[in-house]
Amino acid sequence: MARLISSVVSPTTPIRVLLVDDLALVRAGIRRLLEDAGGVTVISESGSSQEAMEVARRERPDVVLMGMNGLCLAVLDGARRFQRQIPAVKIVVMSVDASMVIPDRLVQSGIQGCLTKNCTETELLEALQAVHRGERYISLQLARQLAHKRLSAEPQSPFELLTHRELQVALLVTQGKNTAQIAKSLCLTGKTVNGYRSRIMEKLGVRTEVQLTHLALRHGVIELACGC
Repeated sequence: MARLISSVVSPTTPIRVLLVDDLALVRAGIRRLLEDAGGVTVISESGSSQEAMEVARRERPDVVLMGMNGLCLAVLDGARRFQRQIPAVKIVVMSVDASMVIPDRLVQSGIQGCLTKNCTETELLEALQAVHRGERYISLQLARQLAHKRLSAEPQSPFELLTHRELQVALLVTQGKNTAQIAKSLCLTGKTVNGYRSRIMEKLGVRTEVQLTHLALRHGVIELACGC
């Protein structure tokens, strides 16, 4: 559950934040918000989790603040890699909250903080303060949704039936990637990828890639490109 924190971080001990989002304009807005609030220093920005990993090894930020856009599994994979390779760095993810599948798995993976992108400035600062102190922070909105999901007898999304690897393959399929491209991206053989594809189709009750993509859109696991 979210904790309410009345005090602000002392500007003499600013939280060093690495900001990660694939949209430069979003990064600029969040940077301005955090630096105007005080108590936070954005030490660097990155457009991808892979680039951010290299920056984090060099700069050693206190917190990595990751935005989730579009194919949000990339953020989940990035957060998991951070935890394995640089466990001292704390992770806060801002989710678009279109589907509970990814936020739920983010929480299960053990990240320190998870917010929705419609959070307030105060809540974002509270989250950064909390994880910097070694606590976990889940926004009230997400906590309620996660609690409701766990109390439900049936999965709210068929994508919850997929393993992490199956979800990776499924979302790459919705991007239009073929078997060879998926195999290269995930360091798998083509035979293994085809095996995953067959299990995905069976679990989700679809027969074609178009049906899979429509199902992912319907359940908010992927979003339509804005065309901008």
